[in-house]
Amino acid sequence: MKQLSTGSFSLSIFLAIGFTALAQESGPPTLFVAPLKPDTTLMSMWQPALGQGLAEMLITEITKLNKFQVLESTALEQLKDEIRLGEDGYVAGEEKVAKGGFAGADFMLVGTVTRFGGATKGIGLGGFIPGSGGNLGLKTTKNEVRIDWRIVDAATRKILHSGNAEAAHTGTGFSVGVGVNGRGGNIGFDNKEFMGSGLGKATAKAVSNIVVAVSPLNLPQSGRRMMAAKAAAAQAQVQTQAQKAAQAEAESFATALKKTPGKVLAAPANTAVIVSLGSKHGFKNGDKLKLYETSEIKDDKGNVVFTEEKLVGDLTIESVNSETSKTVYTGDKPVKIGWAVKGS
Repeated sequence: MKQLSTGSFSLSIFLAIGFTALAQESGPPTLFVAPLKPDTTLMSMWQPALGQGLAEMLITEITKLNKFQVLESTALEQLKDEIRLGEDGYVAGEEKVAKGGFAGADFMLVGTVTRFGGATKGIGLGGFIPGSGGNLGLKTTKNEVRIDWRIVDAATRKILHSGNAEAAHTGTGFSVGVGVNGRGGNIGFDNKEFMGSGLGKATAKAVSNIVVAVSPLNLPQSGRRMMAAKAAAAQAQVQTQAQKAAQAEAESFATALKKTPGKVLAAPANTAVIVSLGSKHGFKNGDKLKLYETSEIKDDKGNVVFTEEKLVGDLTIESVNSETSKTVYTGDKPVKIGWAVKGS
């Protein structure tokens, strides 16, 4: 067993506040706590269980706030395995987990543990009992934990809040040994040996102090959320412009269609005129048309070289078909087949 001694190591705690939809995300912010890492000066004595256990402690305490949706962070490999099972076909298609479903990080709570360990003091009194040669020893262990932390916007890297959490407790020590489940022991609220030690109690106090400090903080809108909102607004603007362009094109096309000239096909009664314009040309019941008397000027060979048009009145569409319409004429001049008809 290797005794955990006084030292300093780095702690990376990632606090992520996310939202569920672009520009309109709602619900409690999400929280991500990464397994803690050591300072490079203590790499040789670092136990993996320590970093994961401290992360578990933070997750437990922050969950109690009911202020965040706490994201899984210490079992990411198991989650990835679940995704791979689906990709390999071991999970039904309708039940498999797809990539891209993890919540993104808005903020990070980054910290460094600058103190974690105990200092032992002892006094030995040789020959305390006269003539016995016995010894009486007194020993005390002071355990201290200090974590300096800051909240950073993950998108902009701006530091929003910072502080430190300190705690100390005098009592028994705790060893994290190697070769326990291949991980080097375990540490956390479910480890009675650790939580009963002075180091465990000091750690619990430091973790609680972090939670107390973070709980009342009012964080601004995150850079990720602002970028999401900006992207959503840009997308909405593009869609709006596309809709306006499509509408303008449709209106332009309809206008062009209505400018298509037609002819009188039949005039069974002077008030009822059949024309060669219908719904495919953009017309509907109630639309107005202009009626023109046409006269042709021909050359000496009988070829039409010029056509004159004279407005004689209006037509109102009474019944429209795809390519023809029945109209009502209110003028006095008799209508002839072949006269020109145009949209108003």
